[in-house]
Amino acid sequence: MVSKRPGDAVARFSEFGLRLVAALPLLPIVLVVALAMWVLVPGFATMINLENMARVLAPLLVAAIGATFVMITGGIDLSVGATFGLASVVGATVMRDTGSVGLGLVAGIAVGAAVGAANGFAVARLRLSPFVYTLAILLTVRATAFLLSRGYSVGRLPSEATAFGRSQIFGVPSLLWIALVILGIGLVALHKTPFGRSVYLVGSNERAATFNAINVQITKWLVYFIGGTLAGVASMLAVLRLGSGAPVLGDAILLQIIAAVVVGGTSVFGGEGGLWRTFTGVVLVVMLEKGLDLMGVAFYDQAIVIGAVILFGSAFGVYLRRRRNVGLR
Repeated sequence: MVSKRPGDAVARFSEFGLRLVAALPLLPIVLVVALAMWVLVPGFATMINLENMARVLAPLLVAAIGATFVMITGGIDLSVGATFGLASVVGATVMRDTGSVGLGLVAGIAVGAAVGAANGFAVARLRLSPFVYTLAILLTVRATAFLLSRGYSVGRLPSEATAFGRSQIFGVPSLLWIALVILGIGLVALHKTPFGRSVYLVGSNERAATFNAINVQITKWLVYFIGGTLAGVASMLAVLRLGSGAPVLGDAILLQIIAAVVVGGTSVFGGEGGLWRTFTGVVLVVMLEKGLDLMGVAFYDQAIVIGAVILFGSAFGVYLRRRRNVGLR
């Protein structure tokens, strides 16, 4: 019998660590930031703050999952924040006027799905520039949300809405459970189905995708539809948490979504990325936001930090791609 040497276990552990970092390049940074916040920011590691972060993380994660699908195909959706705001206004208004939380949820999600379907048709079928078109839709949808709400937040929702938004299952906020279920479905769709393989291939090389009998137009339409629908779902999670909807509710989330997806390791050029990477990016963004809040940092100063995170994430992604390209030569 050959005994296993301690060095073999260390080597296997080191190899596992290297593979984990290769798959989730942001993970070491997330751990370092978490440790720094725990040590330096009073109240950061309290149960109340952790529960609050989990409830804030849920809608951001759901919206970022949809954005990841879009960006892997090489596209971008700048209207996701405006869609978030409009869906919150429509959903909250229906809840308030009908007294039905279910009808409000359906209405809000339907708004997101409708915007996503329109975006997908314009980008995939009409071949409009994703950046230019979704920027125009951002302005249009945001204006529509202000017209419907007259610029005010929509409150006085049924008590069941906020009760669920603040509830827990096995000590974990219910909203986070919903987000994790959607993450699991997204992981299966992206990595275990022909559709997921089509998404990556379209982002890598549209011509090669066509030669492999992939319908590029349908794939692009679907990812924008998914992105819009999940923006509507995310908006409803935020409404349940806050007990109100508002046209400005999504103003800050666009920057946070882009930061989380890009810093997580999804390429803005398409063909590369993943939902676990996006998850680590979302965790980092939420930790920074809440940590800076506890430190008393102003909102606009927080925006500077998030902007720096996006810049770092983009530069880091380019660096990793160049390293891989050099290794392949």
